[in-house]
Amino acid sequence: MSATPTTPHDEERFRIPANDPNWETETSVVFNADTEIVWFMPHMHLRGKDMTYTLTFPTGEKQTVLAVPHYDFDWQYGYYPEKPINVPKGTTLTAVAHYDNSANNKFNPNPNRDVYWGDQTWEEMMVPWFGVVVPRDTDTKKIVSYVPGVR
Repeated sequence: MSATPTTPHDEERFRIPANDPNWETETSVVFNADTEIVWFMPHMHLRGKDMTYTLTFPTGEKQTVLAVPHYDFDWQYGYYPEKPINVPKGTTLTAVAHYDNSANNKFNPNPNRDVYWGDQTWEEMMVPWFGVVVPRDTDTKKIVSYVPGVR
């Protein structure tokens, strides 16, 4: 298994090797304001296997807030927590996803080729969508910052 921190559209690092049954990637953001998370929607294409969202609080405590162990491209759900999740400023949200680019994946169009980020279903994506609620006066463009290369 290989693990690669990625950014959207990063073809240098978002490359799922041919015949890899369990390629892993992750991405993270840090919250720059106190926030409440109210919704999640993992998005991948035909090779997506699973996605897990984990919060790391400024205290160092970790909390898994969503685990989708059997992702299915044909059933892309939005997930709502029982109650909003309080996220203090300085908290990191990390999403980890796994892909099956092998012949064992019956949905895989071609296990013998490397797969890169793309809009088409024969390409791949890793988009850990989430929805937040913030105070009205919060600058929405500054709620989160991408954290490159987090491990």
